[in-house]
Amino acid sequence: MKKLLILTFAVFAFAACAKESPKQQPAPAPAAQETAAVYTLPAVNGGEAFVLKKGGAERPVLVASMAGFCGFCKRMIPYIDELAGKYKGQEVDVIIAFVDQKSDDLKTLEPVKNVKNVKVYYNGSQFAQDNGVTGFPTMFFIDENGEMKKWVGFDPEYVKAMSAAIDETL
Repeated sequence: MKKLLILTFAVFAFAACAKESPKQQPAPAPAAQETAAVYTLPAVNGGEAFVLKKGGAERPVLVASMAGFCGFCKRMIPYIDELAGKYKGQEVDVIIAFVDQKSDDLKTLEPVKNVKNVKVYYNGSQFAQDNGVTGFPTMFFIDENGEMKKWVGFDPEYVKAMSAAIDETL
């Protein structure tokens, strides 16, 4: 009985992560809503919170929406960190916004402990919900006009597309 319960939990946990597919195409972004929402994301390791406004950003931002339990998210973090390093000091923000409500467990994740360039935040569940996140990881690029591009799932090749989207804006 215990094994069946553990197996069931594992199936549900893996089902919550997006499927890995190297041929997966970027998903269409949800239509912009008229109301302006403001998301304040606390930093995992303390420090300044990140304020994200729906419908337009002060400067371009790439938001990787992830969950602490998601294996594909953990595998994608080093790629997002490398991308953030490429744009360090430029007029663009690259962040990871975990949907997790607390930072304690996130601080112990090896991929999070190893980041060098990307800023990591938590409590991003409302942002994820408002933007139609149905699988993890989901990456959004939002420019100053509120135009949004979206990539769903684990695929290191997405980094090229995300980088191209950032380069078009800079």
